[in-house]
Amino acid sequence: MSHGPSRAPVAVLLSLCLALCLSSVAESQVAPHREAEVREEVSEAFFEQIAVDVVNVEVFVQDREGRPVTHLTRDDFLVFEDDRPVEVVNFYRVAGGRPDIDSLAAPQTVDTPLPEREIEPLIPESQRLHLVVYVDNYHLHALNRNRVFNRLRQFLQQTVSPGDEVMVATYDRSLHIRQPFTRDVQQVNRQLLELEKLTGFAAEREAERSRALARIYETQSHYEALWEAKQFAEHAHFGLQQALSGFEELLDSLAGLPGRKVLIHVSDGLPMVPGQDLYQAVQQRFADLSALGEAFSRDTSRTYMQLIAQANSSRIAIYTIDASGLQIHSGFGAEEPAVRSPFVVSTAVDAVRSSNLQDTLVMVADRTGGQSIINTNDVGDGLARFAVDLENYYSLGYRAPIENRGRYHRIEVRLKDRQRGWKIRHREGYRDKSVSLEMSEAAEAFLAHGYETNPLEVSFAIEEQRAGKGDTVDVSISVRVPIERLVLLPRPGFHEARLRIYFGAVDERGRKAPLRDLPFELRIPDDALERARRDSLVRVIDATMRPGPHKIVIGVRDEIGAVRSIVGRGLAVRPTPDGGSSPR
Repeated sequence: MSHGPSRAPVAVLLSLCLALCLSSVAESQVAPHREAEVREEVSEAFFEQIAVDVVNVEVFVQDREGRPVTHLTRDDFLVFEDDRPVEVVNFYRVAGGRPDIDSLAAPQTVDTPLPEREIEPLIPESQRLHLVVYVDNYHLHALNRNRVFNRLRQFLQQTVSPGDEVMVATYDRSLHIRQPFTRDVQQVNRQLLELEKLTGFAAEREAERSRALARIYETQSHYEALWEAKQFAEHAHFGLQQALSGFEELLDSLAGLPGRKVLIHVSDGLPMVPGQDLYQAVQQRFADLSALGEAFSRDTSRTYMQLIAQANSSRIAIYTIDASGLQIHSGFGAEEPAVRSPFVVSTAVDAVRSSNLQDTLVMVADRTGGQSIINTNDVGDGLARFAVDLENYYSLGYRAPIENRGRYHRIEVRLKDRQRGWKIRHREGYRDKSVSLEMSEAAEAFLAHGYETNPLEVSFAIEEQRAGKGDTVDVSISVRVPIERLVLLPRPGFHEARLRIYFGAVDERGRKAPLRDLPFELRIPDDALERARRDSLVRVIDATMRPGPHKIVIGVRDEIGAVRSIVGRGLAVRPTPDGGSSPR
């Protein structure tokens, strides 16, 4: 990606000004008497942030023959969180790629179905699809990748619906967004064609593995064989950790996006225990049972479980593709000419390697509600299964408990009629999030992908840039929120609003400042309420920044209405002479 991880050095220094005024949309200045009528107070105790969120769970149901079951209703499902039954408050059904008319609340009969161009605007934001094609070039042979791409382009062309947005990202020793989110499938497929020109990194690691195996089977020293396995495992483990960090960075950037999120992960497999097959070869060569014990000291299952929890908490279903194709366990062949020894690698070593690479793909997909494709040279049938999921599903929404923020909760969905023998699949859980974390993720979604949402009709303006200390620049930003968009809580003699304003920025090198937030409450006397509804709140934020291009994001959350806005734009921070100022 264009920006580094959040722990990178901070290049943007932020400070918040506590100024608040009430200004009229129709007037250029604030009437003096209104400042006395409208009071602002900040009370941290008052701002204990508790939100009742709706958890949406996508559910896939298949009959005994594996066909999608699409005629079920809300009453056919039972949903449990941490073994406790919860009430389904939202029900949304899609069959054959078309939302259920009742779910859309559209007055339409079965005999006269809505055309696609009329259905798409009716789909709620919570159900719109963000589809990510993620290519792990570090764990991928170029020929395998390009073979998969031939089928993947067909899949996208036939499956992506109007309103869906698609992104392409790769890991090539670092994360890169190759194609930002777009509704243009042709543009996505052109980008996949461009990616076919890139080198895959798996070939060099395969050659390294072959040389290590050859030395393990040629040496007469148990110590030297164990050293070869250890060296390869350490190198593979380091590369894997880096790749998984890039994957985690991508998941972080997607967390704040609304709606359904599907990620198609393409690789030649990801090891659960790096180098396990080489330790297996040492055990076979020297009858050393302790070798496998050392191998499992690099077990990365915990890291995968953390990624699964992260994806589930962000409503990201992961669909995995093993591009390496059909696995045949027959020892060394022509593809591994580096081996010159009287020994051959047993099928046991090959089997350990295959399961070590594929088990993670199956586990990650299963536990996030996705599917996997393994052991095939033609991924067409597997992609057809993926398409069935995208076009046939139920979304069940229930209200999350407000206690125990930060806990991971298990989700179980059952069919009331268990005698049918149908299969049901969904993500296994989620971690509830604080309001601050949700706002931080939404801000990250803007900084990474440009996603905005603005139900509160927030606007902001750069008022001025002034010389700061050293080579920094002080930037004043005014944030405006129409009062009529806020939920005003009636109190004896007045109405009050409770808000938080969030501010963040990232510079051209991808270095980010921590998201800062400022709480306040607004009290409006009853006799001034009607006038106030025609006015706007204006909040001034003072930020200290370094010269250069930045992207800034403003978030506003109505604490009573539980509604948020995220807006932003690019900002060129210009160096100013001492004591001078730069116009907006």
